[in-house]
Amino acid sequence: MEAAAKTIPVDRRAGAGMTWKACRDRLIYWAASLFLAWHTIAMMLTPLPEQNVIVQAFRSLFHPYVTVVGIDASWNFFSPIGSSYQWRYVVEDAGGNKHTFTPIKEINWLTPVHRWYEKILQEPMLGPDLYGDYFAKFFCRKQAVLRPVAITFVAVEEGEFWPQDYLLGKNRTTDPEYLTEIPVRRYACAQK
Repeated sequence: MEAAAKTIPVDRRAGAGMTWKACRDRLIYWAASLFLAWHTIAMMLTPLPEQNVIVQAFRSLFHPYVTVVGIDASWNFFSPIGSSYQWRYVVEDAGGNKHTFTPIKEINWLTPVHRWYEKILQEPMLGPDLYGDYFAKFFCRKQAVLRPVAITFVAVEEGEFWPQDYLLGKNRTTDPEYLTEIPVRRYACAQK
């Protein structure tokens, strides 16, 4: 009985008997918490106006991160993207018919790459001299079944749309009265 009464003293101080697994779990928890705090601050600071004196100090610290992650946005971040970003191209076929296409509508907006395609597909409108030839050749090949003669890039300018218009059942992205199409540039397609 005397042997059973003898016990080995246990050090009950916090962390004295902590195993590697417990240390690892605690480290992961703290790392995830720090990352979450960092990302939250970056998301909150990014859309603030650049003239804000307080934000200017932090902007250089967070700029590389928000650029790589793709959350470098302005106040437009909070508004829906209008039709002005959804430019169109018109294919003129060998028979003289015109076919209009909106490239961004071909991309499923539920996919993670939708925002990336949205930015890429703006380039022919923002810099037609730099990127227009590339995209014109690409769309000529893509629509080869139509036997295209030329492609015209068209900017879509969205007009004012009021709540009353919405209540009347009108659609600002499809009704021609709210959209003005402006031809940007015409490109000839290579004939085979």
